[in-house]
Amino acid sequence: MNRDTGSDADEGSLEHVALHRRKRMTTIEKWEAGVPAWRLVMDLNDKVALVTGGGRGIGRATAQQLAAKGVSVAIAARSTAELDEVVTEIEASGGRAIGCPTDVTDKAAVHQTRDRVMSEFGRIDILVNNAGVAIHNPIVDVREEDWDLNIAVNLKGTFLCTQAVFAHMCERGSGHIVNVSSVSGNRGHVRGAAYCAAKAGAIALTETTDAEGRPHGVKATVICPGPVDTRMRRENHPNDVLENLGQPEGIADAILFVLSQPDSAHTIELIVRTPLM
Repeated sequence: MNRDTGSDADEGSLEHVALHRRKRMTTIEKWEAGVPAWRLVMDLNDKVALVTGGGRGIGRATAQQLAAKGVSVAIAARSTAELDEVVTEIEASGGRAIGCPTDVTDKAAVHQTRDRVMSEFGRIDILVNNAGVAIHNPIVDVREEDWDLNIAVNLKGTFLCTQAVFAHMCERGSGHIVNVSSVSGNRGHVRGAAYCAAKAGAIALTETTDAEGRPHGVKATVICPGPVDTRMRRENHPNDVLENLGQPEGIADAILFVLSQPDSAHTIELIVRTPLM
């Protein structure tokens, strides 16, 4: 009997290789009932998610899709009216959600939201940093207050929310933080000085979060969409041909894709091409 495999197969034979491969897949890839782990997806049912910027657009679509998967969703946004509407829609569909009026640029407000989610649901498994703002002007016309607002919401807000849940996730040994950046964070464009700088920072922050979190079982992923049909996009680009824009639901699909990957797989950056690209 071969000592390594516990079988009568000769070492180096095809039978030995097959047995060794099955053994390796059982231990590393969590082989279940003969199905390799790469064909499995993470079950999101009973997870708890905090989604910022969840009152409309990508955040709203993400909150709705997470709730449809059985996730208890805490939705953070500045508009109480929008929060109430989304929560009502989710609850009417049989989901579980709470609305948390939050200014993500205010550390105390972020911690208050985190504490409420912990009190209501007991933990936070998923954080989706989606809150954002876009003010576009040529470099010579960028006002300091517009620069500060872009950085405060798109970068500082992402950091404050990450910081608020990071220790909790690391202590539990699991968690996934998804930051919604933009292709503008990968490549600058005209009139995008403040916005592109902030979104590039969010990409770098994601990489640092992942590097610090992975030893503790915490993943971080950045989603970089192309142009998407949101209110923010329409306000900045009123002449867009809407058929050339992606839809919020498509970006929410991408977010659920990375959240559903098994532990053995991890996507740190996902660029979502839209028709205008």
